[in-house]
Amino acid sequence: MYFQCWAVMSSNVPHERVFKASKSNNFYMGLLLLILFLSLLPVAYTIMSLPPSFDCGPFSGKKRMYEVIQETIELDFPLFIAKIFSYVANPGLIIPAILLMVLAIYYLNAVSEAYQRANAELKKKMQMVSTCPAKPCLKYRVLQV
Repeated sequence: MYFQCWAVMSSNVPHERVFKASKSNNFYMGLLLLILFLSLLPVAYTIMSLPPSFDCGPFSGKKRMYEVIQETIELDFPLFIAKIFSYVANPGLIIPAILLMVLAIYYLNAVSEAYQRANAELKKKMQMVSTCPAKPCLKYRVLQV
């Protein structure tokens, strides 16, 4: 039992980077997000700009398709929820919110890169300290007269 414990403790050394596959996941998640965004563009363009046909079910008599959503919110929900949705759907709030999110992402990305550089520098310093020969401590050396 002691031999097995010693063998496991001496030969089973964990990898230096524990989550080395996590960097590749960010690439794939970014690629999936880009494809989702690109696939939503034609749908958003159709809903926002093209007028529906005059006999098209719930959209008949409307200038744009999204007017059905506004009408449903105004008629089916309580008045205060309709007011909240009308304030939230205001472009004066949506555009600054999107800009704020972009700036937050940029800031967090910059902080993350700075932390990565600091970690790399500390790692190099620790490796240099571990490879340097042991220097005698000058603080406790006794001077002889």
